[in-house]
Amino acid sequence: MITIPMEVAVSTVEIEMGIGASYELVSNPIYEGEYEYTPTQETQTVQCAGKAMSENITINPIPSNYGLITYNGSVITVS
Repeated sequence: MITIPMEVAVSTVEIEMGIGASYELVSNPIYEGEYEYTPTQETQTVQCAGKAMSENITINPIPSNYGLITYNGSVITVS
């Protein structure tokens, strides 16, 4: 805040004043990765922290032709 010392010599004084504001535009780097993902058995992390994104990320459903293969040491199961 700035203080401006003033003296008034008459009983009525008109002073033209204004209020100023300033702003700072902060621009984040643009995200340049994929916007569409398909789930897997592993955790997936999309590295987008601190980036500006131009659209939403879409996570697709697991495709119907994907099968889960498990092996318990003696039996292979496809489900």
